[in-house]
Amino acid sequence: MVTSQLPDRVACYRHADHLTGVHCTRCGRPICPDCMQAAPVGHQCPTCVAESSDTPAARAARAVRTRVSPLGWRSRATPVVLALIALNTVAFVLTSAHPAWTFDYAQIPVSVAHGQPYRLLTAAFVHENFTHLLFNMVSLFVMGPPVEEAVGPRRFLALYLLAALGGSVCSFLFGPTLVAGVGASGAIFGIFGAWFSLARANRSETGVIMLFIAILLAYSFYDTAIDWRAHVGGLVTGVVVAAAYAWAVRRPARLRIMSEAAVAVAMLGLFALLVQVRAAQL
Repeated sequence: MVTSQLPDRVACYRHADHLTGVHCTRCGRPICPDCMQAAPVGHQCPTCVAESSDTPAARAARAVRTRVSPLGWRSRATPVVLALIALNTVAFVLTSAHPAWTFDYAQIPVSVAHGQPYRLLTAAFVHENFTHLLFNMVSLFVMGPPVEEAVGPRRFLALYLLAALGGSVCSFLFGPTLVAGVGASGAIFGIFGAWFSLARANRSETGVIMLFIAILLAYSFYDTAIDWRAHVGGLVTGVVVAAAYAWAVRRPARLRIMSEAAVAVAMLGLFALLVQVRAAQL
C-alpha cells in the first residue's frame, strides 16, 4: 500500500500527523478537528483564541472596547473600520468647507461616461449632510467589526472597496444620467451581504440578517431620495465576494490566495466591462 498526502489537505500546524482542509479564519493556519474552536464565522485556532480572549490584557481591552451587535455577535472596534470612519469624516469636513467638491467627486453617470471613472469610487467617501454621514458611519461601526474579524483586515478592505464600486457601477448602469449619487451606503450594504454569506457558510442562523436587509431595501425603494441601485449593487457584490472568501478559507493557503485574487480581478473586470458598455450609450 502506498500512502500520500491528499492534494487538498495539509498538516495541522499543531498536530503534524493530522491532515486537514480547514484553516483558521483569523490567521489562515491549517487546523484539525481537535484544534478547531467555533468563532462568529468559521473556526479559529487555539493560538488566535488565546490571543483574542484569554490573556489579561485582552480581557481588559475588551471590557472597554467590546460591544454587542444587534444580531448578538460580540464585536470590537477594528483598525480598518476605524480608518474608514476617519477617512469618511475627513472627506465630509473638506467637502463641507468646499461644497463644490461634493459634485466634483460624486457619481454622475454623464461625467463618468465622459472620462471621469474615478467618481465611481470617490462617491463612496462623499456625503450629502451630517445625518447622511452619521447613519452610514454608525452602520459601519456596528456591522463592520465582526466581518473584519472574520475575514481579516486586508480582505475586509478589499470587500469594502469592491462593494463601493459595485454600488456605484449599478447606479451608473441604471440611474438617471444627470443625477449625482454620493455616500458609503453601497459599501455598507456590501458588509450586510458579506455578513449573510459568512453566516450561511458557517451554518448559522440567517433569518434576522435577511429580515434586516429586506427592511432596509424596502425603505430604499420607498424613499425616492435614496439610490436603491447603489444598495442593490453593493449588496450583491458583498454576497459574492464573501462567499468566495468562505469557500477559499477551507483550501490550502496558496490556493486560497489565488482564489481570492481571482475573484477580485474578475469583479473589477466585470465592472470595467459594464461601465464601457454603458458609457458607449451615453
